Amino acid sequence: MKTKNKNLKSSVIFVPMIAIFCTLLWGTAFPAIKIGYVLFSVVSTDIPAKLLFAGLRFMIAGLIVLGIGALRHDSDGLTIRLRKKDIAPIALLSLFQTFLQYFLLYIGIGGVSGTRSALYTSVAAFTSVLAAPIFLKSEKITVKALGGCILGIVGLSALLTDSDAGGFTLTGDLLVILSNVSGAAGNIVSKKISHHRRPEQVSGWQLLMGGTALTVIGLLFGGRLNAQNYTAWFLLLYLGAMAGIAFMLWTMLLRNNPVGRVAVFNFLIPVFGTMWSGIFLFENIFTLQNILALLLVSAGIFIVNLKKSEKKQ
Repeated sequence: MKTKNKNLKSSVIFVPMIAIFCTLLWGTAFPAIKIGYVLFSVVSTDIPAKLLFAGLRFMIAGLIVLGIGALRHDSDGLTIRLRKKDIAPIALLSLFQTFLQYFLLYIGIGGVSGTRSALYTSVAAFTSVLAAPIFLKSEKITVKALGGCILGIVGLSALLTDSDAGGFTLTGDLLVILSNVSGAAGNIVSKKISHHRRPEQVSGWQLLMGGTALTVIGLLFGGRLNAQNYTAWFLLLYLGAMAGIAFMLWTMLLRNNPVGRVAVFNFLIPVFGTMWSGIFLFENIFTLQNILALLLVSAGIFIVNLKKSEKKQ
């Protein structure tokens, strides 16, 4: 039964379906966070308030995932409890995948345009593919993976316009790039520690740890959220639930598949982010750049996930 479940979680239909669902959810964060800032009266220069907003979001996400894990019956004997031997590896994952990634992102994104930050998302996928073979013996760099990443980067480059050709800044561009490198490190750590742990345990506790750290720092530096109405809290609850479900499913995919095969779907996040921004923020998304980006990114993902036909023995 275990073998059958693992084969399903590695199938050519299941992996793209779940990965696309995760990136669709993550893509909604772009407009939702912008709307959230308005509803909570967070100005662009108020970094502590942004960190508090992010921290509460991920604390909610962690609690939701742990709640799902507590309700779900699993016959493999694994637990969602945080045992002594789980603290160090899950804390390391939380450091890269939640705390550092979003600490750097929320500070740096104020000095980087939306399309530019979307392009930098490709760093996470490309770094994951290149770094995974160094840290994981089971991973290999393949021509397909490199080709898919290159197509993805070219595709996201199409999102850049002439008006977005500002200079490179250390406090903006560099921090956003480093946040994506941190996310890539999180992919590798997640793959390494999730083999004998439930996805709900790994995702739930790392989100709760990272979210708590961000919340504490935001409060210590004077961050405050002033909700205009109940809609603000419902939006924050949605952002938490979305992040929790997406991270839990993503952890499950990394547990059962090569990092490169899963990480390449990160290229879809800015594409979906652009799409959702057009729907909820009334931005024009039906442009030649957006269509070209989607086609190239989709082609790159298809190449990475293309399996060779096996010869009959």
